[in-house]
Amino acid sequence: MTAGGWLRLTAARVSPPTRRSLLKGLLAYRWLTVAWAGAVFAGVHLTRRGQPDAVARPLIGYLLVGSAVAFTAGLSLAYRRRPEGLVRPVVVLAEIGLGTLMLLADNWVHGSVDHPNTLPSIWVVGAVGAVAVAGGRRAAVVAGAGMGLARLVGLLPYASWGRATFTGLSTVILLSLSGWVMGYLLHRLAEADRSISAYRAREEVARTLHDGVLQTLAVIQRRSGDAELVGLARSQERELRDYLFGSPASAAGPGFGPGAGAGSGAADGAADDLGAGLRAAARRAEQRYGLAVQVVLAPDLPPSTPDGVAARVAAAVGEALTNAVKHGSASKATVYAEPTDEGGLFVSVKDDGSGFDPATAIEGQGLTRSIRGRMAEVGGRVEVDSRPGRGAEIRLYV
Repeated sequence: MTAGGWLRLTAARVSPPTRRSLLKGLLAYRWLTVAWAGAVFAGVHLTRRGQPDAVARPLIGYLLVGSAVAFTAGLSLAYRRRPEGLVRPVVVLAEIGLGTLMLLADNWVHGSVDHPNTLPSIWVVGAVGAVAVAGGRRAAVVAGAGMGLARLVGLLPYASWGRATFTGLSTVILLSLSGWVMGYLLHRLAEADRSISAYRAREEVARTLHDGVLQTLAVIQRRSGDAELVGLARSQERELRDYLFGSPASAAGPGFGPGAGAGSGAADGAADDLGAGLRAAARRAEQRYGLAVQVVLAPDLPPSTPDGVAARVAAAVGEALTNAVKHGSASKATVYAEPTDEGGLFVSVKDDGSGFDPATAIEGQGLTRSIRGRMAEVGGRVEVDSRPGRGAEIRLYV
């Protein structure tokens, strides 16, 4: 993979407004730290001038500090024109290169290790932050470690092996830890962005659907003489009200998005407990359609899953059970779940319905969006095994 490739791996995970704010904050940090670096170097040069411990190569030092100032100014101009340009691979690599050069030349410029601060000071942490925004946590840690090693190499000609190793490794740890922390904070910011987006989407749905859909469901309950239809309308009204007016955490769950099926709503609220989510989906299918569902869970099935996997899997299972009744006229179904050898998850929904030929059948919105779509959201896949007259099996892999 090219340098540009790994630097762009996670750039899209944080929303553009958040990324612009981060880049603006990094610019402010760079200005403050480069001003400090320049002031410290000038102070050391002026106070030691003419003394035995004077700066050995002041002109080179001023040139390097000036380069950092000019680079920061260039970043500021680029930010005003196009903020995203600050995380272009060539820009990020140029900043890493300049910071690495300043760390390598630090002791050579001073002529010794006895000076109060490194030539770039902590300005180089800004480069680590840029890598974190552009490429994520791992790339930032690698960049920080690489610049820290440059500090170690620059120390070797001027200090004992023990002192050089201790100081250099301290810099490696500091810069690597800075990269890890920045990457972690970006990950949390990305999660916050998703939660806010989901909440806003729910609010928009609430404004759009509140009057029409809820009133229609209420009218069905009052005027219909079909007990099953009334029960279904009451259940859907309750789920929709929970979705529209419940807590923000419910924004990611309900089955009232595009392609959601009648059997998917409750399962999405299963949080990270897969077993509870699958049982809830089975119970709902039994209550709504009279489908006899047996849930079989492997003894080593993990009690929880990360990042909403359980909720989406349970919702997909609920949709599969709904399809088994609606399209296959099934009376029985078995839901089976177990962990895979690779650390993933396998879930099967097998019914005794009429079945179909997957090669010729046209997939409906329930299978395409509510099942395949949910699995795609968590990096999973779906397999369909069915024959006319022999039922169907939906296999989910995550």
